[in-house]
Amino acid sequence: MDYRLENLSEDDFESLINMLCQHVLGIGFVSFSKGKDGGRDGRFEGVANAYPSKTEQWKGKFIIQVKHTTDYQASCSDNKFFGNKTGLVEKEVPKVKVLKSKGEIDNYLLFTNRKETESREEARQYIKDQTGLTNVDIIGKDTLHRFLSQNKEIVKQFGLDKFTMPFEFHDKDIRDLIVIFHDTLPKFINSSLTLDRPSIEEKNRVNNLDNAYYENIILPDLDRHEKQILDFLQNPINQEFAQYYEETSLELKRVIEANREQFDDFKKIFSFLTNYLMEKEPDKLKKYRNTIPAFFHFMYYQCDIGRNR
Repeated sequence: MDYRLENLSEDDFESLINMLCQHVLGIGFVSFSKGKDGGRDGRFEGVANAYPSKTEQWKGKFIIQVKHTTDYQASCSDNKFFGNKTGLVEKEVPKVKVLKSKGEIDNYLLFTNRKETESREEARQYIKDQTGLTNVDIIGKDTLHRFLSQNKEIVKQFGLDKFTMPFEFHDKDIRDLIVIFHDTLPKFINSSLTLDRPSIEEKNRVNNLDNAYYENIILPDLDRHEKQILDFLQNPINQEFAQYYEETSLELKRVIEANREQFDDFKKIFSFLTNYLMEKEPDKLKKYRNTIPAFFHFMYYQCDIGRNR
């Protein structure tokens, strides 16, 4: 589940981390306050309730830092976070050293809504090496999503259910297929496929898709792309990509059905799927902004996604 933490304000993100810390550390956690340098931190002293686990709790003096970004693509691999002298981690190390010299810290936790990458572990080890602390952790978006999935009341309190990406799928398969399809349009060969499916009127009815959207959006896309997509998928040269299509459409069909209550009509599912892919790599996929929704319309018309009865 993707809770779209970048949509929160900085203050709301800090408040959310505050509540999570009360759960995983303890009720004695002291909320964030702004320091002289404009940074925010929280404090806790004692034995953690469940960090890093319920059986191996850290104890002593905790300092918690929170760093929020509005960039959905941000990760721990960005130079802004770690990797150069002006990076966020590099700036925090001297502050932690001062706290260590004063005996005010035994455990350091840095919370961020950046994606957790291999650089997260490198940054964690760097802080340990530079400060002499044994207990250091960087908690990013992936771990925060897991915490939030276990604390639904916090999700509702901060309105994160309004921003939620309701499901994940193996977008690389469909993305790669779309890219290949788009780049090889002139090379298609002729073929045909006989469909065994309900009438499109019945298909639209059971999926709550209005006739205006079908006639004005889907039909023009099918006129432009249906034959080309079919030819591509049935060309023996493209067998590997046809397999990608089959596996991804099966997965999409399952997860769409499991999350249908979050969409009151299928138009919103098309919009979600398109935005989901575009937000993954906006610069790379910008030129495919018309091909991507057309491809999902094709999948729907072929009865590879959506209900058939």
